[in-house]
Amino acid sequence: MGRRSGIAAAVLPLALVTAGLAGAPAAVAGESGADACTHPAWSNQDPGTDELRGSETEAPVRSGPNAGCGTVGYLHYETVSLDCFVVNSAGNTWSHIQFTSSIGKKISGWIYDPHLAGNGSGYYC
Repeated sequence: MGRRSGIAAAVLPLALVTAGLAGAPAAVAGESGADACTHPAWSNQDPGTDELRGSETEAPVRSGPNAGCGTVGYLHYETVSLDCFVVNSAGNTWSHIQFTSSIGKKISGWIYDPHLAGNGSGYYC
């Protein structure tokens, strides 16, 4: 977790400086809905697995690492394969995951790391 925290701490200021250089703070402040959805590149770098945090019964898996992105499925009690993580524009970490649902549907997408018992991937995308 220390390595991921260090990466997140290094990436976020760079993202904020880049946004400031673009001269569009109003666009960042007004970010919402589909406008907030990005689709960053990912690859299967993490050999680990994770599962839903014990206190939760369901968590949305999204098409991108932001609450404004569409839902591609839901994680319940399945074990997920971790791929990698990113830090979104709000400074939150999201992991790309893959799993087969209890009804046999293959799901691939992004999940907000606090939903996962092990806090998601430790490998930056």
